[in-house]
Amino acid sequence: MSLSAYEKRSLIRFLLIYLMSIYTFIVILGYMFYMIEIKNIYETYHFKIRAFASSVSHQIITAHMMGDKKLLECLSHSDINDCFSHSENYAVSLYDKNNKRLYAGFEDEVDLSQKFYNHNDMLFYVDDSPQLHLGIKYIVIKKEHVREEVNALQQKVFLYMLACLALATLLGYILAKLFLKPIKAERDALDKFIKDSTHELNTPITAILMSIETLKDIDPKKKKRIELSGKRIASLYANLSYMLLHDKHNEAKSMVDMKQLIRERIEYFHDVMVYKNLHVSLDLSEKFLHVNQESMIKLIDNLLSNAIKYNIIGGTIEIVLSKEYVSVTDNGIGIAEEKLGDILKRYKRANSDRGGFGIGLDIVNTICKDNHFRLEITSKLNEGSTFRVRF
Repeated sequence: MSLSAYEKRSLIRFLLIYLMSIYTFIVILGYMFYMIEIKNIYETYHFKIRAFASSVSHQIITAHMMGDKKLLECLSHSDINDCFSHSENYAVSLYDKNNKRLYAGFEDEVDLSQKFYNHNDMLFYVDDSPQLHLGIKYIVIKKEHVREEVNALQQKVFLYMLACLALATLLGYILAKLFLKPIKAERDALDKFIKDSTHELNTPITAILMSIETLKDIDPKKKKRIELSGKRIASLYANLSYMLLHDKHNEAKSMVDMKQLIRERIEYFHDVMVYKNLHVSLDLSEKFLHVNQESMIKLIDNLLSNAIKYNIIGGTIEIVLSKEYVSVTDNGIGIAEEKLGDILKRYKRANSDRGGFGIGLDIVNTICKDNHFRLEITSKLNEGSTFRVRF
């Protein structure tokens, strides 16, 4: 389903708002899930290590109470970690009442003032339940390789969030397309009606223009008004035809003499200019462009048409063609500053009193974009406007 530029902009804006909102929500949920899981990991280890520390304390207290020398012999002659059976990868160190390490299962410095803490991705648990049995006051349990489990959790959360973001993006796109579908259907129906109507206008417009030349015994002023009206209708037809029926992907390009083309288009609008008593000032240099000639005709025609339509009676039109640009300047009604941003939009008009459909400047802007030209507009209300196309 192809979308117009306006529909694409609406789709993009909707998706941006939707996706920014849903992405923020997913990221917040992902962060909350991660923090809860991290807390669960530490709480689980806290419970397991505390249980193991209680087991070690129980063995120490039992050995002291029962006078069993086996534990002391094991601590004196074997690795301390082998003296206490456990299934986890724990390391054990035992301290006396002066905080001196009696039996070392690891060499890390320990903060005996804390009960359970994390340092350099290692968990430490301090248990003081032996109460100096066998001269032991503190049992310290160390758990290594906690970072591996944390990294695994981070990867899992990241993959979950990535999947949710992808699903939210796809869902947002589908929803936006469904939202635009009825609008596009109405637009397609309207475009089809305009295309059919435009096609049907071609024959009578051609017949009118050809018949005007054969009119005899008619007031010259009336004939001139009929001719001007016919040209006006023909110009509107040409714009509608270009906008709706023209295949821009198959435009044949050639070297176009812009100076000659401008003179021809001025001649085409000569009668309309005379009718409004407009004066034309030309400053035309030699300039050739490799473009589609029909497109350039539409560009110049619409710039001239606007300069004529929005000019004052007896006003002037200044046309400049240089190596860098072509400009059309009038001293007409001008455009309010707050409306300059909208006049390039289709069906937008700076002044509704002068008629038109608001498609001329949209066509000019489209042609400029297709040929990588830059359209510049300067205007002051009640002083006039300048439209400059830089090549």
